[in-house]
Amino acid sequence: MSVYPLFLKLEGKRCLVFGGGEVATRKVKSLLRCGARVLCVSRDFSSELKRLARRKASGLVMKRAHGNRISMNGAELVIAATSDRAFNSKVARECRKRRIWVNVVDDPELCDFYAAAVLERGPLQVAISTGGASPLFAKKLREALEAAIPASTGKLLEKLGTIRNRTIRSRKR
Repeated sequence: MSVYPLFLKLEGKRCLVFGGGEVATRKVKSLLRCGARVLCVSRDFSSELKRLARRKASGLVMKRAHGNRISMNGAELVIAATSDRAFNSKVARECRKRRIWVNVVDDPELCDFYAAAVLERGPLQVAISTGGASPLFAKKLREALEAAIPASTGKLLEKLGTIRNRTIRSRKR
């Protein structure tokens, strides 16, 4: 099945992450970097998630899970990152009923979208996806690109953006 690549603007959007381990922590951090408001629901939370939640300005709220009850709380995007396959499957079904995009980590068949391996250099973002076939391959390719594209590329692009914006403004006058 083909997928349509896109970049979502998540600034201020309500995102829900089920799980509190290492994988959920990575997902929460990437959502927070995009400016999303994140609710993380789990029985236990990594020390890094606890640290992030203590920073009130982070945009992260944590809630202890009670049983297998699922509440979407107005979420616009959901990530299921628990080790419980049956629970993750239930999350995916509930999201589909509510027409909420869902990603179930390590289960491409249950996903509406895949999280890409992303290289960032300032405004440059290169997203790599294997369609869920091999996240490790996507990660290795991202690492190779990181080595090939210098960190200074971000600053160069920011300068080029400034020049472009000046040119556009002068043409409009």
